[in-house]
Amino acid sequence: MIQSLKRTIKLMVLAVSSLLLLAACGAAPSADVNYYRLPHLNQASTGYCDEQARQIAIDTGIGRDGVMVQETELLMVEARNNRWIGGLASQLQNSLQRRLTDQCEKRLQVSLMQFYGNTQGEAVVAGYWHFNNGSEAGLRGSFEQRVSLNNDGYDGLVRALDRAWLKSLTNIEQQIKK
Repeated sequence: MIQSLKRTIKLMVLAVSSLLLLAACGAAPSADVNYYRLPHLNQASTGYCDEQARQIAIDTGIGRDGVMVQETELLMVEARNNRWIGGLASQLQNSLQRRLTDQCEKRLQVSLMQFYGNTQGEAVVAGYWHFNNGSEAGLRGSFEQRVSLNNDGYDGLVRALDRAWLKSLTNIEQQIKK
């Protein structure tokens, strides 16, 4: 009787182990993670302001590492498998220091409130800025860009976000130079 019970237990353990092994083999493979860099950061820079002169603050609702997509009026989703290499804040800080290199001795602060794609096929970038030009009040302004995606998918979204961000920086630069 004990021998029969031992044999039954061994068979059950073997059967359960086999089922677990088959289930593991049949499971879908984990999705690869894609890491994105804003395309303009791959280009050479002619100048560079230090971090104290060009500062960026990013709203916590934008996310930190994943590309953000607004799926409904109320729902924002941060992608799990489509991430910003080194984090979005780092890329935008680098961009700000490289793109707006006139008057590096004066401080420019940019606060980014929106940086996402939406289901209407747009990249949305918005925020406000303050430039300490030596006057008591300094210069202030806001920006908002909505750029249509040329291609579907995250590649298309990242390229559109890059274009919207660069347009925003160009507008800031024009306001500062007035």
